[in-house]
Amino acid sequence: MVTTLADRFLPDPDFSETHQITVRVPPEVVWAAHRAGGVTLGRPARALVAARSLIARARNGRAQSDLPTGPGAFVTLAEEAPREVVEGLVGQWWKFGASANRAEVDGPERFLDFAEPGYGKAVFCLRFLPSGDGTRIVTETRVTCTDAAARRAMGRYWLLIRPFSGFIRIMMLRDLAARARRLATTGRPEAR
Repeated sequence: MVTTLADRFLPDPDFSETHQITVRVPPEVVWAAHRAGGVTLGRPARALVAARSLIARARNGRAQSDLPTGPGAFVTLAEEAPREVVEGLVGQWWKFGASANRAEVDGPERFLDFAEPGYGKAVFCLRFLPSGDGTRIVTETRVTCTDAAARRAMGRYWLLIRPFSGFIRIMMLRDLAARARRLATTGRPEAR
């Protein structure tokens, strides 16, 4: 079995999901495209995030504040250029906008040490693997909960959001592949 950087942070997740796409561009170029534009959400994915925020407002009177949509939402836990990057987030995503549903962790050690009951610890991993004449881009999401009650709540939430989460990951992979192809042909990852 291949060891990944994500194994250091969540080796035995309670929940996980993996998606991949292959692009006929070298890993170094895909890495550069990722670095130039990060992970972006297309219009359909942004609509799903907005719908989740509407549910949060209806349920708890406030927008969802624990989503990884802005700068600094995820903390970089580990990186091995141009092969893999792992980012982490700690929260109670199943609470849909309830107060204090996100815990701040500011680095790998704080992420590893975090054990407050009632939370989930998530990692988002991107791997760039050589594949024939191109790159297989793999995204993996892993979640481990800090106690049994959180695991049950996350399990219910996972059943609800997993198809939408998968859709968002696929859209992110397609966007990154398109940016990598543009970078390889035009020298610029963004559309002109």
